[in-house]
Amino acid sequence: MPAPTAAERRPQALDPLGVVLLGAAVLCILVPFIEQRAWHSPLRLALFPLAAVLLVAWVLHERRYGRTREPLVSLDLFRIQSYVLGAPVGLIYFAGFVGMFFILTQYLQLGLGYPAWKSGLAATPFALGGALVSSWGSRRALRRGPKLLAFGLAMVLVGLVGVWLAVGAHPGHDAGLWTALPLLIAGLGGGLVISPNLTLTLSEVPVQRAGSAGAVLQTGQRIGTAAGIAITGSVFYNQLASSHGNFASAFRHGIVSIAGFVAAALVLTLVDSFTRKS
Repeated sequence: MPAPTAAERRPQALDPLGVVLLGAAVLCILVPFIEQRAWHSPLRLALFPLAAVLLVAWVLHERRYGRTREPLVSLDLFRIQSYVLGAPVGLIYFAGFVGMFFILTQYLQLGLGYPAWKSGLAATPFALGGALVSSWGSRRALRRGPKLLAFGLAMVLVGLVGVWLAVGAHPGHDAGLWTALPLLIAGLGGGLVISPNLTLTLSEVPVQRAGSAGAVLQTGQRIGTAAGIAITGSVFYNQLASSHGNFASAFRHGIVSIAGFVAAALVLTLVDSFTRKS
């Protein structure tokens, strides 16, 4: 890593209070999502406003601490447009893409009686598509910019529509076969999202901020994962109850909520594309 210049050197410290405040805030955000179906007390929802208070306290602390020492996360990161728009894209996309495998597994194993290995095999086309293009997309991310990301997200939406149609036409035991092609298309799109988004989001971040900037992105992805599974799972199980055990209907409703996450990520990416300085 390049050595910092004299102007960039600042006293190093662990920033223990910053670690505690941010860690507690993230915990208060994640626990209500993770325990959604097991913890029904109103105290669970009370953790969200507590998380907001902790985040405000963390921001105020980081601003003060950063005047003389290197803070846990420099707030200057949030003045970089590509970072401010790219970070939520990752969070929102993870909310959709991880939630999809959760409800797909429920549908195939509980609804259709697939063994675990067979339901895993049915989801493999998505992983295969991502593996095929992720390296290619990452190498071209800086040259093609957010447009490449937008194209990938549009492909994911096309794949999700294909999955929705396939399950509607073939909801029986061969559903795993009929969803293979649309899952492959969604996976090809996904391969143009995750790695290229990381490249573009961090492209304007100063080298000395790279570690904390990457850590914030990873934290956002974990929050997105927990929130996506909770929200998509709620849609799935509520529809399952109202349709008297119709797993295909529940799965298709879950796909609609996932498509909503992907569409929101696409909107943010298009905003970045149209407002980014060339």
